[in-house]
Amino acid sequence: MKKINWIQPLDSAISEKVINDVESYFNIQFPLDYRKCILNFNGGYPQPKVFDTGVKSELVFSCLLSFTSDDANIVEVYEMNSQVLPSSIYPFAKDPFGNLLCFDYRKSVSEPTIVFFDHEVEKEQAIYHICDTFTELLEKLYSLDD
Repeated sequence: MKKINWIQPLDSAISEKVINDVESYFNIQFPLDYRKCILNFNGGYPQPKVFDTGVKSELVFSCLLSFTSDDANIVEVYEMNSQVLPSSIYPFAKDPFGNLLCFDYRKSVSEPTIVFFDHEVEKEQAIYHICDTFTELLEKLYSLDD
């Protein structure tokens, strides 16, 4: 598995209960690989952080949305974007430009895929498939210096 270094914000400690509460709010279950990551790196910034989709390249994974902080809070980010996000798509990370990395539950409630949501594009054209799992996303991260 690729080594990801996470830069942690202050007050990033999180409990299973907090994750369960957000799952209940969204009426979903997060994938296990993501749950393990968020328990350790809530609101964290990955290094390396660049990834590609099949259509776009050199996109940036800025940070995981936080379950505890008011800054980039997962529920608040969802609520701010709920009118434009397709149903069954839930953000878990953001880029530096207002776009979102999301879990897409439209095809499977137990195994969501990972998509990029471009906030400057409308409807289905705003969604770009990245990969099938959170672990695959982390494996795709690279540095522009590589």
